[in-house]
Amino acid sequence: MYQFKPLLTPVLCLTTVVLFATTVSAQTIPPAQQQLLLQMAEQSGLLQQAANCSGVSNASLKQHLARALQQCPLAANGMPSEQCVKTKLIQSTGVSPAAVKKCEQLAAQAQQQQQQTSAATQLDALFDKIGDREPTAAEQMQIEQLTNKLQQEGIAQLRSNVDMLVNASQGTTAGIPAPMYPGSKVLVHLPAQGMVQFGDQSVKSLPGVSFASTASATEILAWYQQQYPAYQYRKIELGGTPDHLLLKKAPEPFDYMQVLPQLPGIPHVFITAANQETQRHLPGAQTLFTVTYQP
Repeated sequence: MYQFKPLLTPVLCLTTVVLFATTVSAQTIPPAQQQLLLQMAEQSGLLQQAANCSGVSNASLKQHLARALQQCPLAANGMPSEQCVKTKLIQSTGVSPAAVKKCEQLAAQAQQQQQQTSAATQLDALFDKIGDREPTAAEQMQIEQLTNKLQQEGIAQLRSNVDMLVNASQGTTAGIPAPMYPGSKVLVHLPAQGMVQFGDQSVKSLPGVSFASTASATEILAWYQQQYPAYQYRKIELGGTPDHLLLKKAPEPFDYMQVLPQLPGIPHVFITAANQETQRHLPGAQTLFTVTYQP
């Protein structure tokens, strides 16, 4: 499944979602984000699929893509111009337009075949068959089986996307102007800035990086209070174990639910208890925390 456009489109769409858009004022995406795009394209298998179809080696195609990302301006969606990247890939690799078209057709066919075998497609077909009548006992059982399968597929896809982003984030935090708790594991680094929408509110987000740690929340809180002595502390109690928030400037009066949409644009440290997903990436993790920093 791939080639120039099929390679670019899934990677850019996924990155747009996880990076909340990019710096609108920049002419090209930041180096750390370029690295994320390349690593995600490679880990998802899109680069290898492109290489297999186009006849360009994986390593060579990655180099061409890296240059295209560096050269192409940002489009209105905050991502590198898709048409620009595609054009530069074609020019630099020397792959003929006919070969590109064939690769795109193969990618579309593979995607269609994948969709036809999905639980969602099967479930839609079953509901179309049933129409307005009551389902039979056998059909009801099939609905329940497909619904369960769809849920499992969704969980697996979500985990796959998160794992890919975690893997791509490794090695992208060197030189960031934010202290990292000793021994913590980098999970996701979002090096881009952009506009984040919360209902009818929008805020310009700052870069951020999330970590997992085997240390306790109180230990991490005390350490960051030393790193950021001017930051203001707020305890967040919404039931269960309280969360901890250090803000460069806390609005007064402080109401967490009202401040929440503004948090992506405020330098802060958010500390919470690790969950099972966090522990998948760091066995024994007690704490998950995020540092949002000023670039």
